[in-house]
Amino acid sequence: MKASEAQALLTSLLNDAQKACEIARTAMRNRKSLAGDNPYGNRFHDMTIALSAAEGKLCPVLHGLNLSPEDLERFNRNLFIMKDTAATKPKQRADALKELRLLCQSVILPKIESISASPVPSTENVLPMSVVKGTRGYIEKVVVQANGTYEHRWYDACSVMIRRLVETLIIEVYEARKKAHEIKGADSNFLMLSHLVDRLLADPSFHLGRETKRGLPLIKSLGDRSAHTRYFLAKKEDIDKVIHDLRVVVDELLNLAGLK
Repeated sequence: MKASEAQALLTSLLNDAQKACEIARTAMRNRKSLAGDNPYGNRFHDMTIALSAAEGKLCPVLHGLNLSPEDLERFNRNLFIMKDTAATKPKQRADALKELRLLCQSVILPKIESISASPVPSTENVLPMSVVKGTRGYIEKVVVQANGTYEHRWYDACSVMIRRLVETLIIEVYEARKKAHEIKGADSNFLMLSHLVDRLLADPSFHLGRETKRGLPLIKSLGDRSAHTRYFLAKKEDIDKVIHDLRVVVDELLNLAGLK
């Protein structure tokens, strides 16, 4: 869903919540049940259907915004109060609408607006672009994505991009040394990162530095867990643990490949 579509949907939800609140207030003033078969009950029912439909469409968007569990719980709780036909009192519904509007305008909408932000990250927390600038276009783009996913706090995606970067650079090294055949399987395709790292570490001709020898297995392990382990979800601290080693590894591999 595009940012503009999510914004419009959230605005529509708030408008429908306002209408539901007004219908409920009028129904109480006229002593009519919101659950009954009467004009107020029928109109309120239509509003709850609209609210539920908007909620269903927004659900995947909200979960993709990295909202805190508390904010998600507040959103769901207040929306439930808005749709309740039984025990909710007018003041409870009015308070729920106020809190829902505050949450949407101060937290959710700003996060949705960031969806349409520039594809070029404003930070370079994973790896400075200057390290790979002028090497290969595809290498530069992978680093942009690694920095961007970290900036957006998509840490599993970030670890996978780090994994891809190192995988690509190892292949560059072997191709530069005319040894690409040594890292290909029986199907003539390049090996996966775990085998690439093992081959590189076992080859004494490259004279790898101590930090690179230490960092490669750590980077490989994190990337493999994010890519292949069902229940593992990378966190910021997982990425932060390999960032220093990544800089050293990338510098050394670029030099071995003749790209710096």
